[in-house]
Amino acid sequence: MFRATSLMRSATSGSRVTRLELFFDLVFVFALSQLSHHLLEHPSWVAAGETFVLLLAVYKVWVYTTWAATLLDTSRFEVQWMLLIVMLITLFMNASIGSAFGAFGWLFAASYLLVQLGRGAWLLTVGLDRTTHNHFVRTLIWGCMSAPFWIAGVFFGPGPRLMFWGVAAAIDLGGHMLAHRLPGQKTEGSRVPLPGERIFERFGLFYLIALGETILSTGLAIAGNLADPLIFVTGTVSLAGSVAIWWCYFYSLEQEILKKLASVDDQFRPGILAGNTLVVLLAGLILVAVGDQLAISDPAARPDLATVLFLFGGPALFLAARGFFIRRVLGHRQPSDLAGIGALAVLANLSFLLPAFVAAIGAALPLIGVAVADAVNRRRRTERGPR
Repeated sequence: MFRATSLMRSATSGSRVTRLELFFDLVFVFALSQLSHHLLEHPSWVAAGETFVLLLAVYKVWVYTTWAATLLDTSRFEVQWMLLIVMLITLFMNASIGSAFGAFGWLFAASYLLVQLGRGAWLLTVGLDRTTHNHFVRTLIWGCMSAPFWIAGVFFGPGPRLMFWGVAAAIDLGGHMLAHRLPGQKTEGSRVPLPGERIFERFGLFYLIALGETILSTGLAIAGNLADPLIFVTGTVSLAGSVAIWWCYFYSLEQEILKKLASVDDQFRPGILAGNTLVVLLAGLILVAVGDQLAISDPAARPDLATVLFLFGGPALFLAARGFFIRRVLGHRQPSDLAGIGALAVLANLSFLLPAFVAAIGAALPLIGVAVADAVNRRRRTERGPR
């Protein structure tokens, strides 16, 4: 410990998310927009891999910074300056997303490593408790393990760079999934002073911002195609799909998770699992945004393979991640999610024979069906009352 006075959050610090934290999140609205535009401009398997690697890096910056801000007292100037400095560096990282596999890969990698390693080292000086301090030491070690691959990728062209950065992103993701274990060392979740409700609130707010980006991209696509008579139908369907995703996440899942957290001592493990699930949910939203834009740009044409994969793959990823999280944390299966994924698979195969706006309707209907099933099940549980 290097600091006499700890910056950790105390019982009197308050649990409300601060305006500065929400301001910090706005940089990542820009990032998600950049990622969706990168995939929209290059709808290929290679570009999908590039987008996912970049998404993992962007998400890791956000989640680790958010985790730090949740553990620390955000009313302290040191913590506020940390958020602002990370925000500034991340702005340049996100600005380079479109050319990360081109001339400015060095800027993306340098910004990413500066934030991850710099913030990690700073956290070791803020007076953390022993368990949390040891955890962040291991986090920094995992970051140093991936750093050579991020650096090496800068010196190669797009293909090899994707391989190097893919390995680096896999190491970072693996560290997060394993709670940054090292041989003979692991974190006892019950001993980490993590306010579970606050971290889940942060996840929910970030996901809401990501949903807002899909609506923004849909609105921009509509504005560029107002002369098309089918634009009203296609735009309405796209919005209905976003509303259904919102309903499925915030209407039932969030409340059930918060209720579960109130009954357990170890909120660290569900937090790790939620972080891993959220990145898949974000990937699904990027696919949804790109698919909606492609459908709106030419609603009367038959969709190609890329459009179909975006339109139906996004909702399928969302339902799969949601169902997995419900199974692991709440301990029960969600039949409506499996039914929705099955319906998406069937409708995706039929959509090649139909206009793009009809395919968009087919992609939204299973989501709406799952949202309705959630509402019905919740009403039944409410009428049945606690047992």
